This record gives sequence, structure tokens and C-alpha cells, in this order.
Amino acid sequence: MTDMTMGEGIALLQRRGKLVKGLLVAGFFMLILALVGQVAELDGLVSLDERAPAEGLNALYLGVSVADLGLALTTNVVFCMWIYRAAANVKAARVPGFTFTPAWAVGWHFVPIANFFRPFQAMRQIWNASHGGDGASRYRGELLLIGWWGAWSFSLAVGAVLTAATIDANSAAEEREAILLAILYSITNLILYPLGWRLVDRITTAQRERLTSAQIFS
Repeated sequence: MTDMTMGEGIALLQRRGKLVKGLLVAGFFMLILALVGQVAELDGLVSLDERAPAEGLNALYLGVSVADLGLALTTNVVFCMWIYRAAANVKAARVPGFTFTPAWAVGWHFVPIANFFRPFQAMRQIWNASHGGDGASRYRGELLLIGWWGAWSFSLAVGAVLTAATIDANSAAEEREAILLAILYSITNLILYPLGWRLVDRITTAQRERLTSAQIFS
């Protein structure tokens, strides 16, 4: 990526932040629809089984499920792009105590086991660097970060178990267990998305207001 001035970097962060927040809002409402479909599937009202006719409510449920998955994947990609830019801005401002490169602030999300703690450390440093020495903001940020990362980690764990359960489901009982896991996964993400929205909004705002070009020379 070409070099940017601090102003250009923050402007890019704002554009990406706005996109992430929009995707999170859309994903939140899509999750509600998906959850309704999952509960209906649990009650036997709809089915995604290949033997079930792909029409009527089944077709609607399939469309919602595909849209939910597509939105989730898109949101994750754009969120990673936002993290990269937020870390790059902090790095460009030479804020003391920031130990991550922009690439690794994102890359740790894809390293097994480490992805349960290293991305949290990176986000905490991004938060603290973006808010400067404001102790109150750091304290509120710690609560938000812990809530967001707890929901994120639980979502990752449930998602992994759900994937395995869906692949291995060979009986009605196992299929029911997979549906219950899907419901738990959706509920977890309904908690995660608003926390993610708040995190993106607060860090983006803090960088716009506090991470000025003057810090480059501090």
C-alpha cells in the first residue's frame, strides 16, 4: 500500500469504519431472520435437507441462510481491512507502546490457538494508542474490549463445533443438535455485532479526534 499522510489514513479509516458499521447493522437484522428460520427448523416447519423441496418457506429460509453467510464473510473481510488501517495509523503516529505491525494485527486472527488471545492484545493496544492518556476512556474501553472479545471467542468456538456437528450429522438426533448449535451461534452473534459496532465507532472517532499528525513528532 502506498504511503499516506495521517489525514489520508484517518479518512480511509473513517470510510472503512462506516462500511463495517453498515454491514454489522445489516448482518444483525439478517441474523434475526436466520434465527427465526432456525427455530422454525427445530420445530419441523422448514428444512434445508436436500430431500426437502426447495420451495415456499424452505426456499425463503435457504435464501436467508445464504445471505447471512455472505454478509458474515463480507463483514469479516472489511473488519480486517479496518483493523489494518487503524493499526497503520497508530504505527504512523509512532505512539509509544504499540508493538504490533498492521499485518500482524490482522494476521493473528488466522493463527490457531493464538487467535484466542493475540488479536485481543492488538485491539487493546490500538484502543489505548487511539485514546491517548485518557484514563476514563481506557477503563470504559477495557470493559467493551472484554465483552467484545468474549463474545467473539465464544462465537469462534461454537462455530467450529457447529461446522463439525453439521458435517457429521447422520441421524435425526444429531441433526437436532446441529440446529441447536446454530441457534446458539446466532444468539451469540446478536450480542457480538452491537459490541463490534461500538468498538469500531469508538476507535474511529478517537483516531479522528486525538491521533493528530502532531503526534508523529512526539
